[in-house]
Amino acid sequence: MKIPKYIEFHNRTNSVLSRFLKAAEPEEGCCILIGKTNSLTKDHKRNIWEVTHVWNCQNIWGEEESRLIDQNIEAVSNQKNLQLSKKNCFEIYAKDQIASQKWARENDLEVLCCAHSHPLNENRPSEMDLLFHQPPGLMVISNKDGDLKAWWIKNKLKFHSVKIEVFSLT
Repeated sequence: MKIPKYIEFHNRTNSVLSRFLKAAEPEEGCCILIGKTNSLTKDHKRNIWEVTHVWNCQNIWGEEESRLIDQNIEAVSNQKNLQLSKKNCFEIYAKDQIASQKWARENDLEVLCCAHSHPLNENRPSEMDLLFHQPPGLMVISNKDGDLKAWWIKNKLKFHSVKIEVFSLT
């Protein structure tokens, strides 16, 4: 997967995303971003990802349906100083993932990445985000003020920011 030059939020999807994530406070909210890669240009060297839809998801961290803790119990147990809860962790409900993927395919779109909030911290990847993210890939994080930042996660130790643009046809 190639790193996007930047990510474009189309037609107020950035505002929709911020509102969805803010509504989950004091817990972390989570969403799936849907759109296209390189659809505005034939010049694929630009590699722009366009977010056209936001799929609001349920954070099931620690609930009966949650699988991340069970699958990563050794790594999680090494996080001795952390009190893990929905306030600093998220897991997207599998049914939300499947439904968003199906909807995207039916509408000739792609699931681009997930987004989540850090209502208690800054909008950069946390240790837990890096632990559970499957690199390489994009992650969008909102802070308590609703400010969005995009990050390309190369591996569990390396990540860097990706520029965000807001594009509106209205």
